[in-house]
Amino acid sequence: MVVLHDARGHPLLATTHRGDHHLTLGLPQMLHCYEQATGQTLIRRVVVDREGMAAEFLAQLKLEGRQVITLLRSDQYEAEQSFEQVGEWHPWRYTRQGQVICEVAAARFTLRRPNPSDPPVKVEVALIRDWRKLFPAELADEAADDNWKADLTDQHTHFWEEGWQALPAPPAPTTPKLIPVITTGQGMEAGELAQIYFRRWNCQENAIRDWLIPLNLDTNHGYAKEQVVNSELAKRQGVIEGRGRRLEHLAQVSRVRLSDLRDQSQHLQEQIHVYERQWMQLSLQVMPFEATGQTEERDYFPLKARQLATDWEVRQRKARLEKNAMHRQRILTKCEGYCRKLRQVLRQQEDLAAQAREMYELDHAKDQLMTLLKVGLANLGMWVRDQYFGEDYQRCGWQRLLPFFKLGGWRTATASEVKLELCAFNNRALVRDREEVCRNVNTSGATLPDGRRLVMAVGKRLGCPRDGPLAQTG
Repeated sequence: MVVLHDARGHPLLATTHRGDHHLTLGLPQMLHCYEQATGQTLIRRVVVDREGMAAEFLAQLKLEGRQVITLLRSDQYEAEQSFEQVGEWHPWRYTRQGQVICEVAAARFTLRRPNPSDPPVKVEVALIRDWRKLFPAELADEAADDNWKADLTDQHTHFWEEGWQALPAPPAPTTPKLIPVITTGQGMEAGELAQIYFRRWNCQENAIRDWLIPLNLDTNHGYAKEQVVNSELAKRQGVIEGRGRRLEHLAQVSRVRLSDLRDQSQHLQEQIHVYERQWMQLSLQVMPFEATGQTEERDYFPLKARQLATDWEVRQRKARLEKNAMHRQRILTKCEGYCRKLRQVLRQQEDLAAQAREMYELDHAKDQLMTLLKVGLANLGMWVRDQYFGEDYQRCGWQRLLPFFKLGGWRTATASEVKLELCAFNNRALVRDREEVCRNVNTSGATLPDGRRLVMAVGKRLGCPRDGPLAQTG
């Protein structure tokens, strides 16, 4: 469900979609639908949930002339260093005791678009540091390993000695949570930008909780359905299948390389055997010369040179054979890792297949109609509350106003006015509030669509059931 609110949280329009319908698709459709239905000009400022945080989505809305305010996703930044031109930090929120719990600073951020040839989207940021939520600062693993004894005395660093007692490591340094509120507009102060976003959050959540949910906005009224593909499940299956194909390819490439190296090693072994036989034959010819001391003979030098050359060939091939063995071990280890990961991927595929459920798309024509009626009813209730109820009711929801709407009474109509005489409550506070509502309606000069004046009065409790229908006279 996509819901459009105004700045005060009044629901303007709500549409229902499939459960996997993304906000980046639903929001532009809703804006164009609402502008066309009301005939008003372009909505300039749109405050949207974090789900609408996509570079291409922001770029398209910016081209339409809209200013978008939203949050960065946590996977789009790492720390304060991810932002540019970070300004000074200023206190933004305090506790009742005056302690600063949130700070805000202006910054800038650049969003890369999927197409590298498209210009990036540059946004202004209200960077918030929330000191109520602290997270461990990420340190380099090597630095942490090297400094694990930094807080110990000399006596406690001798961990190799008998009786050494381990002490708890010091607490890790922490950093406050970062909340980046961004806007595609320009010139807005960081504090104002943060206030706009979080005010929208409160208004929207309160309206959904206090008005739309009590009116059963999340109820499906359509019964016709047809089976459709679960796109979220299909997407996950596609990713896992791609990983499986890639791992299978890498494992097969490793097997081919192992086979080639095995053949090379076998060929080198054969060459070594040939050269070793040649070396033995040459040695048998050289040994008589060396045994008799005839190393200065003319026939000795060619034989000795061939023997040394053969010995060099043997050593070279043995070195290559060693190198091949090490290379084969590395490739074998890689192949083992690919096969291990492939088994994990196959397990994930089977788990997904076991979790798969049939997905149906409901016929939401009735839902759309009922949604519009419920939004209209919610707006009517909020308008009555804002116009005629006292200060204590300005932030209340549907449930608190329901007893007033369910009151019975009498309706008397004349040519110039319509008089409603309502039953009273047993509760004195509710009676007082009901009288105030009647007084506000009478003093405001409320008129009905046919031009007759509306007059309200509080009748007696007896003689009328509390929840009964209005009786009509005249």
